[in-house]
Amino acid sequence: MKKQTLALVAAAALAACAKTGGKPGERVLEYGAVAVAGTSDPNQVASMYDADLTGLVYDALYDYDYLARPFRVVPALAEGMPEVSKDRRTYTIKLKTGVFYPDDACFEGGKGREFEAKDFVDALYRKADPKSKSQTWWLVDGQFAGLDALRKAAEGGKDFDYAAVLPDLKAVDRHTVKFTLKRPFPQIMWVLAKEAMAPYPLECARKYGEDFANHPVGLGPFRMLEWDKNARYTLVRNEKYRESLYPSEGEESDKAAGRLADAGRRVPFADKVIVHEFSQTQPYWLQFRAGKFAFGRVPGEFTEEVFKLKSKEGNKKIWERDAAGNRILTEDYAKKYAYYPLPLLDLIYRGFNFEDPIVGGLGKGKKLRQALSLAHDINEENNLFYNGLNIVYAGIIPPGVQGFDPKVKSPYHGPDLERAKKLLAEAGYPEGKGLPELQECGSEDARTVEQTAFFIKNAEKIGVKVRFEGMRFAELSKKLKEKRCQIMGLAWGGDWPDAQNFVQLAYGPNKSPGSNNYNYDVPEVNKLYEQALPMPPSKERDVLYQKINARILEDQPFHGSMARTRDYLIPPDTLNFKPEEMLSNHAKYIRLKSWGEPDTWGTKK
Repeated sequence: MKKQTLALVAAAALAACAKTGGKPGERVLEYGAVAVAGTSDPNQVASMYDADLTGLVYDALYDYDYLARPFRVVPALAEGMPEVSKDRRTYTIKLKTGVFYPDDACFEGGKGREFEAKDFVDALYRKADPKSKSQTWWLVDGQFAGLDALRKAAEGGKDFDYAAVLPDLKAVDRHTVKFTLKRPFPQIMWVLAKEAMAPYPLECARKYGEDFANHPVGLGPFRMLEWDKNARYTLVRNEKYRESLYPSEGEESDKAAGRLADAGRRVPFADKVIVHEFSQTQPYWLQFRAGKFAFGRVPGEFTEEVFKLKSKEGNKKIWERDAAGNRILTEDYAKKYAYYPLPLLDLIYRGFNFEDPIVGGLGKGKKLRQALSLAHDINEENNLFYNGLNIVYAGIIPPGVQGFDPKVKSPYHGPDLERAKKLLAEAGYPEGKGLPELQECGSEDARTVEQTAFFIKNAEKIGVKVRFEGMRFAELSKKLKEKRCQIMGLAWGGDWPDAQNFVQLAYGPNKSPGSNNYNYDVPEVNKLYEQALPMPPSKERDVLYQKINARILEDQPFHGSMARTRDYLIPPDTLNFKPEEMLSNHAKYIRLKSWGEPDTWGTKK
């Protein structure tokens, strides 16, 4: 999904509670998130926080196998894996029968009807409709010739033709979907597993209009009960949810951790899910420390409290580690929790608007970007704001996907002030003379302000002045889409475990309002990307991606990169906890020992 979030914003932290917020005997799972969900509409998902909510109230055709690593997709609303043509373009998918929507006033007589293939097609039509202002159109943009043509006609002033029957995207019958891609796209199965690709009743979206984002009608494991915006949302088990069983296979570590004890039992285990939203990390952490949460993520500012610090070298911290290379909990925390480190498929960067007359383009702007990159000390930024725990790497392909090469180095890795000043002079701004004050936009949270101040301080060392403009995420998102940010500090979290999901951030046609928020658009890179697009992960594709990466490192449309690791703590009462940020429906798999054995809903088959 297009989960473009601030690199400096604390991401969602999960938690659970067995004894509050419910009736006696009710199994309540409580989450906390140091963030705010803005929508539950699959058409409008724009952040990981939106996805976390949407993935619980909607169901897609496919899902991730919860325990499998390497990742793989399994059928969800689909009856099985698709039938695929020899040219890898046409997919025929049989859907499960007897799956019903929950009762809602949008249906005739208020009774939920059966899910049909047409619902999936209608959901894609709604993405294509310009009037819907879809945030998730990028998932299918350019994939279906007929859908692209419908959108183009509507952009030309015609009403979007929802009644059109397309030869390359259609419901063959009530329970069969068939589509033909314009060209092979190996990542399509990952896309079909996204919560943003979930089907829903078009009549409900029309009835509720803009309020559909607050009134979801989906096929997911839970349904919305209450939503107190910016505070919490409450979900209850969807009693009409299709049969979904806890996985029976996993890694050796899953067996050792007891994550296979519930194999074959029907999920979800919880009767109710309550997600609390925090604006600051401290109140979240205090509640976690007080024992109200059953698991949680360690905020960065509390890392030294939780993990054993071996020594310090200036701002660089040396952590005690076990034989596997994982950091070691302090005695107090080791007595209470297990530790689960989660390396992220992550790209943290500071982007430069390639269309801006000052910092953009391949002329003076290129030398200015190179100078600013050389002036900045990204390793010290890692030490100061991430406890030295991020992986600093070169370019757009993160560690954890095929195509990543740890030997690649950036030619503009700072700090190198002498070389930076030379490039600044070559750009026409000796010692910064003649260069107007630059502007960086970002979140108004304290961490972002501090990190940007560090970048500004480094820029000043070569005579460049930068002004920071802090704002709420919604305002920042709008400004990015309108290409009104000159410099931006952002992060991109992987939507699926493939380098393509990151390389597409450098593809010109994806520039704002698409995922390429720094609006990088170079014909050579676009051609290489299009050549690689139909290729599955392979050595041949790696060669093309490395050519793209090398060009990006030379052009410096963004300065980076870093990848984070989430630190989760798990008390003994919590079962089946295996976080992964590409999955948005963890809650259906989790249960607590204090609940006792699963009820008849969760009985093994």
